[in-house]
Amino acid sequence: MLNIFKDFYLKVKLSPGITALYSNIIIDQIGSGLVGIFMPIFLWQKFGNLNYVLLYYLGVHFIYIFTAFIGAKIMSQIGQKIAMILSVPFKVLFFVCLYYLALDYSVIIFTGLMMTVIEIRIMLFWVPYHTDFAGFTNKRTRGRVIGFLSAIASLVSIFIPVISGWIIASYGFEILFLMSVLLMAVSIIPLFLVKPTYEKFVFSFRDTWQTIFSRKYRRIFGSYFADGVENIVGVIIWPIFIFQIMRGDFLKVGLISSLIVLVSVAFKLIMGSFTDKINKRNLIKFGSALYAAGWLFKIFVATTFQIFIASTYHNFAAIIMRTPFDALAYEKAADSGHYVDEYTVLREMSLNMGRVACIVILFILINVIGLQWTFVLAGVASLFVNLL
Repeated sequence: MLNIFKDFYLKVKLSPGITALYSNIIIDQIGSGLVGIFMPIFLWQKFGNLNYVLLYYLGVHFIYIFTAFIGAKIMSQIGQKIAMILSVPFKVLFFVCLYYLALDYSVIIFTGLMMTVIEIRIMLFWVPYHTDFAGFTNKRTRGRVIGFLSAIASLVSIFIPVISGWIIASYGFEILFLMSVLLMAVSIIPLFLVKPTYEKFVFSFRDTWQTIFSRKYRRIFGSYFADGVENIVGVIIWPIFIFQIMRGDFLKVGLISSLIVLVSVAFKLIMGSFTDKINKRNLIKFGSALYAAGWLFKIFVATTFQIFIASTYHNFAAIIMRTPFDALAYEKAADSGHYVDEYTVLREMSLNMGRVACIVILFILINVIGLQWTFVLAGVASLFVNLL
């Protein structure tokens, strides 16, 4: 049935590399998705202060600005496939650390261990993954491939938030983290099927920093920087905001999240097809305007029904913006030829600079004007993704 659907929609066979890569991502997404929206909520409850949650994310993203370069150098020596395979045990250990945090072991020790292992994971995984994805797809069908794979991932994960909410409400976070540990371990299997590829990262540390702030790269840097700013508000602030509105009801938070995913699946397929037929920049401009408005709508959300309406609209707007944006990002990476890995490192650094800058601003905004007004920052930032 999946093959029929795939052939009907794509009218092109997915390469074995893409199939293996995304199989890993889907299993990873199920394991990570079990925690997903509840991660900042768990840390907020465990740390007892939102400022400490922001400090945790600040540390992770600040360090990655520098370790992305190191990860690329390691990848040059061992290849993309081996780098991604080596990253998986560290993601497993990340959820092991969360498990011990849930059992009330030392917050300082296990938070430090958690930051260390997740840093190694993202350092080894994301640059090789994006490099291979750009190489395994082609310009003619990249939008449809991204839309299709994104829709499949959403389809698989429809019921994950509500299942997670039920597990937390019934058994606690410990069981949830153990399930994630098992799924993360399994996610390594598809990576053994990925074709070995080797890209030589030729930039020095100095070259990397000179390029990222060069006039030639300025617009690309600004686009990814803005994407990083918007991403942080969505990952940290929005889940905590809706958790407060729903008065700590984990099951209700999970249920509403599942419903939002359900209504967005079909639209991802439609947008993927449009992305290959319509000018990507025009779609990004249109989508980013709708998406920015969605953040402004969220300021006034006060009930569960309003969360559903605002989030559903925001998801539709995100798909309109995100699908062509991702396709164009991979297109630029692929057009870089042998510099695809250098471009990917610059992209990762720019994203994380935006995330760090956003968290610094959030420290001020949250303590002065409240959670919901941080959505204005995300809305303004989302308009600047057009710089790509």
